[in-house]
Amino acid sequence: MTAPARSLRVAAEPAAIDALAVTDRWDPEHQYLGALLWLPVAQARPLLALVPDHALGSPLPRWAHELIRRTVHAGADPNPVLVLDAGRRHPPSDSLHPDRPPDAAALARLALYLFDAYSHAIAPAHTAATYAARVLERAYRHAFADCGARMQQIATTAAGRDDLTGQLIAIRDELADLRRRAEKAAAAR
Repeated sequence: MTAPARSLRVAAEPAAIDALAVTDRWDPEHQYLGALLWLPVAQARPLLALVPDHALGSPLPRWAHELIRRTVHAGADPNPVLVLDAGRRHPPSDSLHPDRPPDAAALARLALYLFDAYSHAIAPAHTAATYAARVLERAYRHAFADCGARMQQIATTAAGRDDLTGQLIAIRDELADLRRRAEKAAAAR
C-alpha cells in the first residue's frame, strides 16, 4: 500500500494588524466606555453625571454613552447585553431619523464596538474616573478650539455688538461648564 499523496499548500498570510484599531483601544474614550460597561450602577452613575454625552467626540462612542446612560437611569448595571438591547430601541440622538429604530448594520457596528470596549477595558473599577477626566480634558480643549472658530466666524458677520456679546457669554458658559466638570473628575481620581 502506498501512502496518500500529501498536498502542500501555502498558508495564508495572517491578517495584517490594523495599527489604528489597536491604538484606538487605548484611547481615553474607548477605555472610559469599556470601564463603564464593567461597573455597577452605583459606580457608573457619578461618572455619567460628570461626563455629558457631547463630550465624546466620535458618533459611535457617543451613542454608546447615551445608551449606557439610559441603562443606568433605568437602574440596571450597564453591561454590553443590556446596552445593546437599549440600542435596538433608541437610535443615536444625532440620527437622521430619530423616530426610527436603528438598522441592522448600525446595531452590528454598535455590538462590535461594545464588545471591543468591554474586552479591552483595563482595571475598570480603578481607572474609570481617570479616563472620565481625560475625556473631559480632551472635550474642553476641542470645545475651546471650536468656540474660538465660532467667535471668528461671527465676528466677520454683520452681527451687532449685543449679538457678539451674547455669543461670547454663551461660549464662556459652555467652556466654564466643561472646565468645572474636568476639574471635578480630576479631583475624583
